[in-house]
Amino acid sequence: HVIYSGVDTDIYHPRLKALYREAVRDRLGIPRDATLFLFVGSGFSRKGVPALLRAMATLPASAHVLLVGRDKHLERYRTEAAALNLAQRAHFVGAQQDVAPFYGAADALVLPTLYDPFPNVALEAMAAGLPVITSLKSGAAELVEEGVNGYVCDALDVARLAALMAKLLLPAQREQMGAAARRTVE
Repeated sequence: HVIYSGVDTDIYHPRLKALYREAVRDRLGIPRDATLFLFVGSGFSRKGVPALLRAMATLPASAHVLLVGRDKHLERYRTEAAALNLAQRAHFVGAQQDVAPFYGAADALVLPTLYDPFPNVALEAMAAGLPVITSLKSGAAELVEEGVNGYVCDALDVARLAALMAKLLLPAQREQMGAAARRTVE
């Protein structure tokens, strides 16, 4: 038997959007109508940030990415983002005590991890009503129904990752999948 981790569905709830979406975006200079992909994790290399940044570089200027977490090479990733012309669209906020406001600001979670047994961030995002894109090497992939509540792809397949992210540029698609993600966690 597999017993999955739990998540507090009262803390991580779709109402976070009403509470935090505008305030967080305004504070970080992210347009209110931009599609905002969220990454939460520490150890950026293992968690797939290089692939995420390369995928982001192929998306339209209306797409932004918010990276929450700690990494000892943070400046290297900022430099890489700038080299990919993402300086205005990749927002690094470092480690945070409370990540709930960032789920409220986001439209989807992207975690193309090279390895993660079962990331709580995927559960938190789903509970907050966000579709999830993760990798085949993430334990959370077991909860993702392809095209229903998220997508799964190889962590190193940047073209596929970008294509899946592009599918979530459509608000109606995100909302439908986010509602399904919430139901999965409930």
